[in-house]
Amino acid sequence: MSQAATTRTPEIIAPPRRHRADQPTESSPFQGVRLTTTLVVAIITVFTLLGAGRLDLGPLEARLGMASGERIGPFGLVYGAWEPGLLPARLVPSQLWAWFYGGVTATAASVRWPEAIAAALIALVASRRVGAVLGNRAAILAALTTAGTVAMIDRSAAGLGLLDGAIAWLVYGVTGSYALMIKPIVPDLNLIAGLGAVLALDRLRSRGPDLAVGLLAGVASLAGGWPMLAVVAVPSFVLGSKEGAKPGRAVVGALAIGLAWSVWAWSTARFEAWAAAVALPLVKGPTWTLALWVLAYALPWSTLAVLPAFRSIRDGWSEEGKTFVLDWLKIVGALALAGTLIPGLGNAARVPILLGLAMASAAGLERVIGDWSSLSKGAKRTFWTATIAGTVGWAALASPIFGYVAAAIGAYRSLAIVLIGVALIAPAVALAGQTKARPILGVLAMVLVCLGLKLAHWGVIVPEWNYRASQGPWGRAIGQWMPRTATLYFINATTFNPGIPDRDRWPADLAFHTGRKVRQIPAPEALDVEPRGRSPHFVLLHPSEFERWPKTAPPIQLVRTLQDRTGEPRVLARTEGPMYPDRRKELGE
Repeated sequence: MSQAATTRTPEIIAPPRRHRADQPTESSPFQGVRLTTTLVVAIITVFTLLGAGRLDLGPLEARLGMASGERIGPFGLVYGAWEPGLLPARLVPSQLWAWFYGGVTATAASVRWPEAIAAALIALVASRRVGAVLGNRAAILAALTTAGTVAMIDRSAAGLGLLDGAIAWLVYGVTGSYALMIKPIVPDLNLIAGLGAVLALDRLRSRGPDLAVGLLAGVASLAGGWPMLAVVAVPSFVLGSKEGAKPGRAVVGALAIGLAWSVWAWSTARFEAWAAAVALPLVKGPTWTLALWVLAYALPWSTLAVLPAFRSIRDGWSEEGKTFVLDWLKIVGALALAGTLIPGLGNAARVPILLGLAMASAAGLERVIGDWSSLSKGAKRTFWTATIAGTVGWAALASPIFGYVAAAIGAYRSLAIVLIGVALIAPAVALAGQTKARPILGVLAMVLVCLGLKLAHWGVIVPEWNYRASQGPWGRAIGQWMPRTATLYFINATTFNPGIPDRDRWPADLAFHTGRKVRQIPAPEALDVEPRGRSPHFVLLHPSEFERWPKTAPPIQLVRTLQDRTGEPRVLARTEGPMYPDRRKELGE
């Protein structure tokens, strides 16, 4: 053999690499599980957890706040009586938070933080599910379209209720009907119950009804009542049957949890409380504004949920991706119809509908960013119309509002100028993206709108609500005249003095923000049977009640005369006895 034949040149053999068209390239900014996870966590933290506990409670949440400082039961305790509308699965997280962080009494954070954590978990579920079928980029977009909505940023019944008020005025202006103004629809997002419903629906969609679906629906019903069971049951008719599904086990699981709670309620409270909890959703009536509410509070992304209607958008998805998105759109349609027509189902359907729209928007945006050139003209035109309209609408709304804020309130001037700047930059970015045919700029413009909404809520709306609109300052002004362990009593105004109108009743949020336990009694004489402890009884009264205090009741003396936000006087009085009893002998000092 020749020298050339026997001498071998060493070779470097590279391992084989598989190149797939559906995998991102190495230069893609969306590649990598770590980067995806980091971005998803950052998005969810900014939009749902930043400043989560700062907002004072409104009237609806205040009842939950008062119950969070009481003992655990099948219902919440408000004013010392069972509240059928507060169920244990929604109440226990707030009670645990109050126990660990509330100190002597519960704070607003005991209500706000569990709801914020539930919102973060819902956004995380959306991100993981969309990412599993459409990739890492879609996971990031799903976190953005879920957590970056108005509903998830605000989360309060007071803030979200402004939409129904605006819709009521709109209906009155168009039709002349007072119906929605006389009986407003107060939205209760109830994210804890919504989280249970979302998990149940996700498993129902992927595996069909089984024991786990029934148990998850049952847990959701312990936070939101039996309508949560209907929210899971209604979509099962439009999704169709799955191989291996066991609907009987789902029914058994849900009934087992409902029966266990009922036995607990029957053994702890009166039967009437259980019956009131079961019947309560039926008295709310149909939610005629549900579709408008969901579209408005899923902004700024809800307008992009129409993208999957275009075939060029759907053609780029895998079969699994198509099934996933279309199933969730079926769920959205079924719940929107049922929530509008069936009494009591409107509030329960809000969170799943919001989630379905968010995931549909994320799936459409994934195609817009990933393969713009293959989209139809209709899909491209819809995308640019939605992004430009959204950014221009936010600029038109934010510029005059925050211009006034900058001029009138010096404390917010710097922040208001930033908000105006961001609001004006967003439509410029969207228009530049349309001119250059770069859809990523359109998405970036919508992100700027989300950041503007969050910054406005966190930096302006929350402090303004806390210091001007909420009952917090008035309640804390009352509480400062009482020992921290004292209990505040007030008389049922209708029982004690039928001449006092209902507006003079002390609202729940005022009672909560006193930072003291609050009890309602039917008559002044009932103070004699209340446990006294070491401090006198404190009573919040209308001036006429104080002047006409009956001689048959325990004598009281004036502590302080205060005013409410309208200038009407309130009287804080107490029974006789030392405000701070001498405990030196007891402590050995």
